This record gives sequence, structure tokens and C-alpha cells, in this order.
Amino acid sequence: MQGRAGARERFRQRLVRLTWKVPRGLRPEFVGTGLLVAAVDQASKAAVLNFLQFGESVPLLPPLVRLTLWRNTGIAFGLLSGASEWVGVAAVLAAAWLVLHHRHRWDDSPVIRVGMGMVLGGAVGNLADRVRYGYVVDFVQLPYWPIFNVADACIVAGGVLLALGSLRAGRPL
Repeated sequence: MQGRAGARERFRQRLVRLTWKVPRGLRPEFVGTGLLVAAVDQASKAAVLNFLQFGESVPLLPPLVRLTLWRNTGIAFGLLSGASEWVGVAAVLAAAWLVLHHRHRWDDSPVIRVGMGMVLGGAVGNLADRVRYGYVVDFVQLPYWPIFNVADACIVAGGVLLALGSLRAGRPL
């Protein structure tokens, strides 16, 4: 009997060496959050595009929140307007750097995995707009703040979670 068990174990070990192992960090918190953020972002943009014309604004929670449909050809807060292609390339490079540079932190905490998923899901949502339309669709307007979208909010919240998760894990960013 032990001969069979030993052979089975050796076969299993060879199989593990031959197959690509998914990194432990690619857990549902990371992948699921990223997919959810990208999907919610795209669905919210589609709804607003069907409801409003560009430049049109309607109160949502007056006087704090308005829905105002806007084209953003630049980066955050309208900087580098008109450079949509370069911004798209920079976003892909930044997302790739984020994943590769922080891969050693994936196992530190679920907070880090959720934060990274939020950042990458938001980047994918905005990149999908740049590829499809040549600009990013923004629609949430707060007083004294530039117009933004769900992806932008998730990128900021994800960055905060990454910072908090790194502090909690005892590692600086």
C-alpha cells in the first residue's frame, strides 16, 4: 500500500511543478473587487449616457450632489486635456507597475488585495472609456470639486486602503 501512496505523492509533486500556480494574492478579494468595480463603473456610465446629454446637469441630492455629464480627455481634475492617447498608455503602464511592484504584498492582508482590486478595476473602467470613446465619461459633481466617476472614486479609495493595509502590515509603501 505504501508503494502506491508514495507513487501517488511523487506524481502529485511532478504535476504541481508542471502546472502554473496562481499566485496566492490573486484571491477573490483582488480579482472579484477589480471586476466588480469595472462592471459598476461601466454600468453607471451607460445609465448616465442614456439619461443625460453632455453638459446637462440634474440635482441628485441637492445641494450636495448633481449628475453632470462631462467628457474628460485629460487626467484627474482635467489636467493634460487633449492627451487621451498618452494618458491611456500611462494608465496601462501604471497599472502594470502597481501589480508587479506590490506583488510581494498580496498575501499581507485582504485590505491590500481589495485596495489593489479597486485601483485596477477603476483603471480598467476608465481605460475602457478611452478606448471606446477617446475620453473618460465623468458625471458626479460635488460643490467645489471637479466632476468625477465611480472609477475615479474607487481609485482614490483603493489607494487609501493600500496605504492603510501597508501601515497595518508594518511595511511602508
